[in-house]
Parts: sequence; C-alpha cells; structure tokens
Amino acid sequence: MRIRAFLYFILLAGILGTSGCNSEDKELKKDTVEIAAVMCKSLEAMKNLKSADPADSAMVGKLQGDYKNIQDEMMILYQKFKTKYGEKASSKEFNEKFRKYLNAAMLDCKTLSKEDREAFEKGSK
Repeated sequence: MRIRAFLYFILLAGILGTSGCNSEDKELKKDTVEIAAVMCKSLEAMKNLKSADPADSAMVGKLQGDYKNIQDEMMILYQKFKTKYGEKASSKEFNEKFRKYLNAAMLDCKTLSKEDREAFEKGSK
C-alpha cells in the first residue's frame, strides 16, 4: 500500500512539475512578445528618424521625443523582466529559451530589414 501511495505521489509531482514548466514557458513567451513589440517600435522610430528631413526641426524633435519615450518603455519592461526572473535570467538554458522566443516574436515586426529578418529566422529555429 505504501509503495502504491509513493508511486501516486511521484506521478502527481511529475505532472505538477511538468505543468508548472509549461506555464512558466507561456509566461516567458508572453513577456518576450511584449519586449519584441517595443523593440519593433524602437526600430520603426529609428527608421522614421533617419528618413526625416533634417531641415524640419519640428518633425525631428517630435520623432526624437517618440524615440526617447520608446526607450523609456523598454527600460521599464527590462526592469520588470529582471525583477520577475531574477537569477533565472543568468542561466544558459533560460537565455537560450528567451533568445529563441525573442527571435520568433521579432519576425512579426514589419520594419525589419531583409538581413535582420534572416538573422531572426535563423535564431528562432
């Protein structure tokens, strides 16, 4: 009877452990999609800033302000990420997962150059 209870306990622990990992992966994917969205906005803002007419100081000022706001948003996201994942973020396995998820999420960015898109596609596999 004790052996059967022990086996059930091991089975239950395995199921809960596995489901916990899946929910952690889902949470990491969700966080990564948020980071990728802000990175994409940053790339778009930089592209707009580079293509703006330098003589149009009002437009350049507005675009610089937009870019700074996006950078501030990225800093806030980074701080939340760092707080949420803490020591996990320094492990090689975690960073590999994060990089793979980020590469896949960045493929949704419409402002990627052809070279960047190829690099993200390669990294997402």
